[in-house]
Amino acid sequence: MNVFYSTDIQGDKIVLKDQEAQHCAKVLRKGRGEQIYVIDGKGSRYTCEIKEAQRSSVELTVLSSSFAEANPLLPHLAFGLIKNQTRLEWMLEKITEIGVGRITPLICHRSERRSIKTERIEKIIVSATKQSLQPYVPIIDDPVPFKDYVVSADRSKHFIASYEEGAPDLGRIIKREQPSVILIGPEGDFTDEEVTKALADGYLRVNLGSSRLRAETASVVSLTLMGLG
Repeated sequence: MNVFYSTDIQGDKIVLKDQEAQHCAKVLRKGRGEQIYVIDGKGSRYTCEIKEAQRSSVELTVLSSSFAEANPLLPHLAFGLIKNQTRLEWMLEKITEIGVGRITPLICHRSERRSIKTERIEKIIVSATKQSLQPYVPIIDDPVPFKDYVVSADRSKHFIASYEEGAPDLGRIIKREQPSVILIGPEGDFTDEEVTKALADGYLRVNLGSSRLRAETASVVSLTLMGLG
């Protein structure tokens, strides 16, 4: 069945609005009596029957529901903001599909972007959550300066990906039974000063392999490695 997203849930009644309603009623032409799934992005999935379908609002009756506990081991990705909006959106879509608990955009020294289109980004993340049947929508933070984000941390759980010969490969040392944070730089990578700051605050420098990766590719690769560890 098709999956939709809503936070307008009151007992056995759910309402789809705006883009979700339009997609249901206009694009997919769903009508009264048909069944769909709805997620709230907080672990619950509802099997619903359409009671009334209009382009601006679709009313649903809940038939049954299930709940998935949050996975405390989902990685936290903190990435240096990249300039190209299309590549940024692609990256956010893919890391959501792979599985990520929290996303923190970082304003680094070499970041050419200082902000994100919050509403647009949230829609992309919700769409990717539905696509991948994830029970939780990842938390997306407002952009924060790198120096304000990096804090003292357990070296075994916090990583900074910035290639250095001799640094361990993330895929070989990651322990999936531990919640982890990884820092990924913007175009041009972190500066030496930023790497030094992270290392001083308890982050472990790691490589993602021998290839030189684009910033957005590095984010996808890092979460793939963390998920397979």
